[in-house]
Amino acid sequence: MSQPVIKEKAIAYEALSLFYKGDRDKAWNVLSSLNADFTSPFASYTREFTSSFQEEAEFNEIWRNTRDAFSKERIPFSVIDEEDERVKDKMAPVHFLYSAGERELGDEKRLVILGTPLPSLQAKSEIFDAVSLSSEKGWAVVAPFDSGSGAYALQSALKLGALPIAVLSSGISKCPSESMLELMEQVYNKGILITQNAPCVKYEKWHVVLRNRFLSSFGDAYFLVEEKNGGPSWAVFDPAIEKGKKTSISLLAASNPNFTWCSERLKDDVVPYKKPKDLLKLFSEEKKPRKRKEKYVDPTPSLFD
Repeated sequence: MSQPVIKEKAIAYEALSLFYKGDRDKAWNVLSSLNADFTSPFASYTREFTSSFQEEAEFNEIWRNTRDAFSKERIPFSVIDEEDERVKDKMAPVHFLYSAGERELGDEKRLVILGTPLPSLQAKSEIFDAVSLSSEKGWAVVAPFDSGSGAYALQSALKLGALPIAVLSSGISKCPSESMLELMEQVYNKGILITQNAPCVKYEKWHVVLRNRFLSSFGDAYFLVEEKNGGPSWAVFDPAIEKGKKTSISLLAASNPNFTWCSERLKDDVVPYKKPKDLLKLFSEEKKPRKRKEKYVDPTPSLFD
């Protein structure tokens, strides 16, 4: 699908979501049931799902406002749909992503780095080492766009030349915190900003919950540097484990009596992190069992048999 067609489909989906009072599942089901090719304005399909002239007029107004919000977005952006090979099977429960920045999303392996809002010096050291390895191996460094560990991971990626991917809970050009504005601009200039919130969506704090659900699918592997019991990183890390993602936890965090959840998770199929090269296990392919060589048998009869 071409970018204009994907964008038109996203506009239709967002408009239907507003029309159905935030019921995004119903909006998607209706959108999927329509015989629309999205090469013509979606308003021409409204009679297929509205039951009166009043409903049709109501939807058309919503659709126009949504379309205008997309066209008035302050920075250039791209729409990525769930069928895109770069994100296929990594977008649940999201149907569209909105990205902007100097780089386009590629096929790089994505390491999601998680930690506390107030990382310790040891945690910062481990984040820096993980990002350094990512730069060496060509992995993208993915982090939630939050202060603390997320911001430090992105700053380290910018410094060390790894690809930074900041996952926002706000719109693509809406910075949730003035203190993060400079970092957002730096990532935009050298990396990728990505969000599930369309330009027409008004930012609310609870969108962090939706962002975390998506982030648990978006990565190829997850490294938890440190997190207190019940801290925000678990909302990403635990679902990632449940989805069968490769995960790692710092042994130093697991040895901290205040971080007992970290030590408990090491009982699962989680890679213990002691040194940067331990993260290589997150991306290594399973080794195929070696075939046993058949013992050579000399066909010539032995005189001693």
